Amino acid sequence: MTEIRTKDKLFLAGIVPAALLAAYWYVWRADAGRRMATLEGRRSALVTEEDFPMEKLQAEREFTAALAELEAEKKIPMPQATMKADPQDHAASRERQTLQAFRDAGLTVAGSKNVGADGQNDAQARKAGELLKATGSRPFPIRRSYTIDGRYPDIVKALRYFSERKMAVIPDKVQMRPDDRNRWTVEVWQ
Repeated sequence: MTEIRTKDKLFLAGIVPAALLAAYWYVWRADAGRRMATLEGRRSALVTEEDFPMEKLQAEREFTAALAELEAEKKIPMPQATMKADPQDHAASRERQTLQAFRDAGLTVAGSKNVGADGQNDAQARKAGELLKATGSRPFPIRRSYTIDGRYPDIVKALRYFSERKMAVIPDKVQMRPDDRNRWTVEVWQ
């Protein structure tokens, strides 16, 4: 067993109270200091008793002006919709309308599929889908890729049909296949 010397007893008699004092200072006093600083910040944000009537009057004026602005905005008529689309249309109905526009333009659709995320271009492409969602015409827009056989003027004609018929379709990408001059890939949001 190790003998405890007088020197050790004096050391412990000084260190233990100092450690307790430091713990008190850092734990309890620091917390009280933070609370005091928070309360001081709240107090400084309050208006004085003398300034209260003027501050209240200013706040009431701002509130009245905001209400008047709101009423003026409500009186402005809603803009006319430029798209003719039913938000309740199912995906199959939307695809049928798009396919009909391609056929009316003299194009042959060889295939179609849903398109998912594609890395860097995905953020740009999603903007078109968000635009359709914002108009209220397509709560859940779908991005589809169509493989089409036809000539360039017919592709342009199909894109014009979308605009002329005011369809809720936003072309995202038109690309000619490198192996065949008359085969195209057209991606649209519908």
